[in-house]
Amino acid sequence: MPKKHSECLFVNSQEEAVHLLNTALEYYEEESYKSALNNLSKAHKIFLAYKNIAKVSICLSLTGLIKYISKNESYYKSLLLLEDSKFLAESTGEKLTEAVNKFAFGQIYFIENKYNESLFYLTYAFELLDDLPVLKVKALELLTLIYIKLQNTKIAYEYLAKAIDFSKKHNLKKSYNKLQELSENFINTSSDITAPLKNQDFNSKDSEQNTTLLLALSKIARTVNAEANIDKLLTTIAEQTKYVLNADRCTVFLYDKEKNELWSKVALGMESEEIRFSADKGFAGAVLKTGETIRIKDTYSDKRFNKEIDEKTGYKTYNLLCMPMRNIKFEIIGVFQVLNKQNGDFTEADEDILFAIGTNAGIAIENYLLFNIQQKMLEEQQKLFEGFINTLAASIDARDKITLGHSNRVRLYSELIAKQLGLNKDITGIISKAAMLHDIGKIGIRDSVLQKKGALTKEEYEHIKSHVKITYDILCKTNLNSSFNEITEIAASHHERYDGTGYFRGLKGEMIPLGGRILAVSDVFDAITSVRHYRDRMPIKDALNIIIDGRNKHFDGKITDAFLSLHCDVIVDILISEYKMQLKEKDRKILASYTLKQFAGILNKKNKLNTSEEKIIKTFSEYYIREESK
Repeated sequence: MPKKHSECLFVNSQEEAVHLLNTALEYYEEESYKSALNNLSKAHKIFLAYKNIAKVSICLSLTGLIKYISKNESYYKSLLLLEDSKFLAESTGEKLTEAVNKFAFGQIYFIENKYNESLFYLTYAFELLDDLPVLKVKALELLTLIYIKLQNTKIAYEYLAKAIDFSKKHNLKKSYNKLQELSENFINTSSDITAPLKNQDFNSKDSEQNTTLLLALSKIARTVNAEANIDKLLTTIAEQTKYVLNADRCTVFLYDKEKNELWSKVALGMESEEIRFSADKGFAGAVLKTGETIRIKDTYSDKRFNKEIDEKTGYKTYNLLCMPMRNIKFEIIGVFQVLNKQNGDFTEADEDILFAIGTNAGIAIENYLLFNIQQKMLEEQQKLFEGFINTLAASIDARDKITLGHSNRVRLYSELIAKQLGLNKDITGIISKAAMLHDIGKIGIRDSVLQKKGALTKEEYEHIKSHVKITYDILCKTNLNSSFNEITEIAASHHERYDGTGYFRGLKGEMIPLGGRILAVSDVFDAITSVRHYRDRMPIKDALNIIIDGRNKHFDGKITDAFLSLHCDVIVDILISEYKMQLKEKDRKILASYTLKQFAGILNKKNKLNTSEEKIIKTFSEYYIREESK
């Protein structure tokens, strides 16, 4: 990536920060914690300058974890640092960032012998850590140790096998050797493979109950990781709670502060119906108000019992355990209500189990609700962002009606090329926005030059070339979000040439951003296949030959190849898009049978054409010429 001029940060700085972060992870694996913290500190400062919140969060999570491991920070101070990181992670909505934060919590809780919390966080995190192999392998190792202690050798071995394969694949030698040693101990039953967990609370007489509890928490954690539906999430939590406590029914009520109501969805026969009632009613209302747990042996003898739900559902409640569900700030966000224990009455031990489940479930549910609120906010911000971009693009069209739709067509061509190259959604989105803004600098070009019908003088040509630099200057000062730097670089490089003879910086080869190389092909093709003040549309044969001849000179060869591999029907769709025309189905079948490269070969053919070749030329030309006449 090229360096930006004085208003903007240097691109290489962020690349350096990524290198520092990766190096810190290597030191973490080697247990060289001082060096790891040093690298994290440097990376954090660079990411902070770039306002790259996701990477700042990752650095903070790892810093909090490593400071705790290396005893540079107390348990509680480390957790406070992780809480700050958690807030940043959730604001980004990026799963990897959240996974790193949860991994850090998980390892600290593991070391603190808090296996309930550790299992919950690690189960969530490990599946999302593929891009950070060191952390994924460590998460798998910790999960292996927990399940060994749970005496569930099948699951433990599965995690261990995954860890060994993953560490080998990513050449993590220290981790691989450590896991191999654990594997040998696993097979050799005379060795104590649970040594890392000796003298922990799992060795109590209630170990079987602890095992059941942890497996339930694991199920809840996996559901939180995968489930995008709040009703299914609540159902899973309720089912696991019912199973662990050997109860007939469990309902998870959430507190609606605005309406001052408790609500939930419960199964009624084959249907699902929402239950809502005032937050001051029943045992659930009392628990919400006081924050105290209620355990009742005979519900109908207690005046606080809200009979409305039983009357509505036809269900008979005999005994009950009701407990508040709290978030990480210890605020009540809902109520657990467990009904009708199968073998007697609810006990203090049941309260302890429900408290463990409630702590994790409460955090999970609030995270889910907050995530959805943040997603809606991000969607609104995205709409505003896209609206702003479309407004800027429209201002270009308003300057010159004859180039109306140029930016949008360049966007459509660029998206097709990006898809052909297999680029992901995020990168394609950035390129798409850059395409819409690539000519914004024409705002600074004189009308007499921009709309001149004759040939441009040398001075006029130099003036119109300056629109790229103006584009850069405008966008460089419009720092809307962290991705806008990339949009700026791409938009300002659409007139660079692969051989280094372009403008405005004379970049060469892969020094030109990938998006800029894509825009170069799209921009030229649209320009020569559209009417301009100074010339008519170019014949399609000549237009395609310009793209072909520009391979590895004007254009990046692989971008050219991707463009020429597009099928003719999608190109015609874009050519006629501004004229509210649609391809006839019979014509689409003909055009879809040929790529642009094949079509160019037919157009350049010197021998006599066959019937199919004549048909594709005729069909393409009908739309190309018809569109021109509009």
